[in-house]
Amino acid sequence: MKRILFIFLIGLSVQAQDFFINSSEELQSFFKSSIDSAIVILAPGIYDLQPIQIIDSTCGNCQNPDTLINAIAGLILRGKSIKLIGDENYKTIIKTNSGYGIYVLNSGSVELKNLVITGGERDTSGMATDAAIVIKNSRAVIENNIIKDNIGDSSQVVRNVVGIMGICGRENSQLVIRNNKIIRNSWDGITLYRDSEAIIEDNIVDGVDKATSKIAGGGRGVAIGITWNAKATVKSNLLKRYWKGLGIFVDAEVEAELNIIEDMLTWGIAYWDAGIGNPIGFINNNIIYNTGACGTSISRETGGEITGHYKNNILVLTGQNPKYDSPDYYCYQCALAIHSQPESFHISDNIFYNNRTATDDLPNYDLSKDEFVNEFSIWESNFTNKFFKISDFYNYLTTLK
Repeated sequence: MKRILFIFLIGLSVQAQDFFINSSEELQSFFKSSIDSAIVILAPGIYDLQPIQIIDSTCGNCQNPDTLINAIAGLILRGKSIKLIGDENYKTIIKTNSGYGIYVLNSGSVELKNLVITGGERDTSGMATDAAIVIKNSRAVIENNIIKDNIGDSSQVVRNVVGIMGICGRENSQLVIRNNKIIRNSWDGITLYRDSEAIIEDNIVDGVDKATSKIAGGGRGVAIGITWNAKATVKSNLLKRYWKGLGIFVDAEVEAELNIIEDMLTWGIAYWDAGIGNPIGFINNNIIYNTGACGTSISRETGGEITGHYKNNILVLTGQNPKYDSPDYYCYQCALAIHSQPESFHISDNIFYNNRTATDDLPNYDLSKDEFVNEFSIWESNFTNKFFKISDFYNYLTTLK
């Protein structure tokens, strides 16, 4: 049976009081201690935060999570019910100057809305899960924000390899991440680690620079990564100009549908057990366009009652960079690279056009131009993604008709 992730963020029956804040000093002072219930409304302006030394009690992305991490936070939110709301015209700018920009910790219900979150600084520890927003042991709705230009010091970023993410979901967290612009950050756009769950929908995740691991800039890492045993519904997002697209790793459980994944340096989607896990991926009705390496890589050794499927996806102009022709880099250099596939993981009804293969012995499922245009016109009637007409893929389609 197909697994579907349901998350309900239930409002607490606590009467919240409105607080109006106008300065960074006032903002950080307000959240010095845990809050029972508050609606905090930030006036337009720049909130230039003073970094706070913290010790993270666990490591989000380590083989051994029981590791203490020294890090710096900009703003720490703790409480039963908190709303932090900025100006509707995105004139409330929070410059975090920190690795853990807004750190939501041990909280019942938090809402972050209408904020511009920028100016992160990479922590010295490579094990720190730096992000503009870090959620741990909490429930949160992150909606209608602009998360941009969290790059950090270039030398520090290159030395650590990891940079600063847009949003990071950590242990025992339930998130709704909706209608955000996550642009030009120096590591993953959105990542979930152990024991976290999220609905991720209607977001733009754009790396802009398409920077690699050896170059500081936007778009390093993966646009969206779900790993360890995290669970997510990833729906109707636009992912572009990243090192890698959508990753379903280790024991993750993911439903991915109606996403546009385009202009990636390497692969578009990776379904990968890392040699130790059993991921579940229901991957339906996505567009993968213009990738340097394979369009999608399938790598799961073992079977099981539930593994997922790969159906009704569009793959166009994948495998474009000969630099990645060796499978030792990422994957077999073709549109759909099947390295290992459980019998119960079904692949069907995908549509291919104008993809590149590195060698003649790799599979090539491409349709002719006329066949593709006809098949796509039928497929498109069920594709609901509000970013479709601003995508590079849409512009490419116009050249075919």
